[in-house]
Amino acid sequence: MIRELEFQVLSQRHCDEIHRYALGLLGNQADAEDATQEVLLRLWNHLPRLNLFNIRAWLFQTTRNYCLDQIRRRSHAVSPNNAGADSDEILEEWPDDLAVDPSFAADSSLQLEQARHALLKLPETLRSVFVLYEVNGLRYREIAATLGMPVNTVKVNLLRARQKLSKVINKEESWTRNCKS
Repeated sequence: MIRELEFQVLSQRHCDEIHRYALGLLGNQADAEDATQEVLLRLWNHLPRLNLFNIRAWLFQTTRNYCLDQIRRRSHAVSPNNAGADSDEILEEWPDDLAVDPSFAADSSLQLEQARHALLKLPETLRSVFVLYEVNGLRYREIAATLGMPVNTVKVNLLRARQKLSKVINKEESWTRNCKS
C-alpha cells in the first residue's frame, strides 16, 4: 500500500519531466512515451531500494540510459541518411500562440523547424545538458549528479551546446535568406 502510494506520488510529480527529457533526446513523441513508461516501470521495480533524496537524478539517469540504448538500436537499424526522419515531432507540442497572421505563422514554423533540426544535430552529451537545463529547468548540480560529470563540465557543455545551436540556426537562416532572394 505504501509502495503504491509512493510510486503514484513520484510518477505524478516526475512524469512530465521524464517525457520532456526523453522527447529532447529521442526526437519522437511515440518513442518518448515508450521511454517514459519504461522508466516508470523501472521506478516501480527499484523503488524499495532507491534513496528518495536522489530520486530525480536517478530518474533522469535512467531515462538517459534508456534513450541512449534506443538511439543505438535505431542507428543500427536505420541508415545515417534517414536518422532524422522521426524527429518531426520534437517541438510540435508547443503551440504557436503568437501567430497572428499567416506570414508570422510561417516564420514561426520555420524557426521551430530550424530549432528542431539544430537540437538533433548536437552530440548526445551536449543535447542532454541543454535539454536538462533549458527544457526541464534542472540546476547545474542536478545535471552534474544526473550525468555523472563535474559542475564545471556541465557549464562548459551548456555553453558549447548554445554556441553550436546558434551557429547551426544562423547558418540555416542565411541559407534560407539566400534561397528566397
